[in-house]
Amino acid sequence: MNKKILIVDDDHLLRDVVGQYLSKNGYSVVIPNSAIEALEEFIPGDCSLAIIDLVMPDIGGIELMEAFITKDPDLKIVIMTGYPTVDSAYKAMVDGVFEYVIKPFRMKDLLEVAKKLIG
Repeated sequence: MNKKILIVDDDHLLRDVVGQYLSKNGYSVVIPNSAIEALEEFIPGDCSLAIIDLVMPDIGGIELMEAFITKDPDLKIVIMTGYPTVDSAYKAMVDGVFEYVIKPFRMKDLLEVAKKLIG
């Protein structure tokens, strides 16, 4: 299975650290500079997993997730957020999210999620 992961977060430090950690653990990563860039450059089938921040200034995580799933129904989605609510978790899970990760999280836990979803 393709082990390429798309990481979309407006916090450049977090996305870089997550990307480096996943790269060191055998995954190829794509890290766009913004949600808009991620959407514009998204290629269906290129990535197996997208890790998306829920709250971003240009496009919200749920909206971005819906756009990705419309283009690539096989893409697995992980939503991460520092602002968890029951409503956002429910909406995400109903709309196709495979995992909902609350910040701060341990890197090894995120790695386990990736392994579970794409090997």
